[in-house]
Amino acid sequence: MILRDSTLEERMSWHAEQGFTVGIGGGSIAGLCNAIALRKIGATVRIYERVPGSMLARGAGIVVQSELTRLLAENGAGPLPRTSCRGRRYLDYDGGDGVLEEGPQEFTSWEAVHAALRAAVPDECYHAGSEVTAVTQKASKVMATLVDGTVVESDLFLSADGSGSATRQTMLPDVVARYAGYVAWRGTLDESDVPREFLSFFDDRFTFSGARSGGHILAYFIPGRDGAVAAGSRRLNWVWYVHVSPTDLAGVLTDKNGLRHRSSIPRGAAPESAVATLQARASREIHPKMAALVSATPDPFLQTIVDVRVSKTLFGRVLLTGDAAFVVRPHTAGGTAKAAYEAAALAGALNSAGANIDVALSSAERQQLEYGSALYEYGLALGNRWLRERRAD
Repeated sequence: MILRDSTLEERMSWHAEQGFTVGIGGGSIAGLCNAIALRKIGATVRIYERVPGSMLARGAGIVVQSELTRLLAENGAGPLPRTSCRGRRYLDYDGGDGVLEEGPQEFTSWEAVHAALRAAVPDECYHAGSEVTAVTQKASKVMATLVDGTVVESDLFLSADGSGSATRQTMLPDVVARYAGYVAWRGTLDESDVPREFLSFFDDRFTFSGARSGGHILAYFIPGRDGAVAAGSRRLNWVWYVHVSPTDLAGVLTDKNGLRHRSSIPRGAAPESAVATLQARASREIHPKMAALVSATPDPFLQTIVDVRVSKTLFGRVLLTGDAAFVVRPHTAGGTAKAAYEAAALAGALNSAGANIDVALSSAERQQLEYGSALYEYGLALGNRWLRERRAD
């Protein structure tokens, strides 16, 4: 005989019976994580995503973390394509074979994560080309105005609109993104395009190289097109953290058409001169095999490293989530994990509280702030260590 927790089942069914509705502004990783977790407890969920078609990759490689795999497994989502390695290789910028350190690790990609999450959300729940332009509240209801003037109502609204969140700017106008003093140049190279003599060197290792003037570059294999993980079909992903002074940042963020970007240069938009400068710097600064990898990559892209920390995420029935709340440094490998954790925490709090929605939201906010603050501090510590190393040089 199977024993069931009748109280838990009653709480899980409450949201469905009461027609509890959740609007989500943003259909990237955080928005999808929340949609999956909240649908599982019976909520009716609608995602409103600004991008009208397929979303472009906003990053490349991602280190797989347990928070994400747990969310996928517990909510019937996935499978998540992933690659793996046996350990790490630490290189000196002058050359050599480096130091090997055993320890398995798994990797995936932004595209693979987004595809796995998106596949778990029915099309009727996902509204592309529907940017949220304003959010207002009346009693326990939230009204979101879409770009076409349509007003949609929900019992709870989640702002998952990324690091430049308009909702956060409205709710917390004094919170601004703080430039960390460096950028991340990124690139991916199809395995078939990786110089043959380098394949065995990078395969089965998470490879790091220090840079002559400070900072570091890292590389690892990730799933290829359509999540392919077989040898020969993967991609080699690299990330290089490079110091850029605040006075030079505007120039770095200007693309090949002369357009100034707010925080990143997308794939294929970097000026040829900037790519040439990066390749020349690589030949001087990093391990020769890493430099060759950078030079073999035709379309590197760039992300500005910024910090955002908030003291509050809950405003009535509006909740900030994902990068709309905290923006943590990529060294933590925790941005996707944070999105999954927040979604699970919110669903768990709502599920436990039943009809006590506001109590549940306060509990979810406390968990968000604790987790986000710890990850934020960890990212600062990692970044400050790099800056100290750079000053020492």
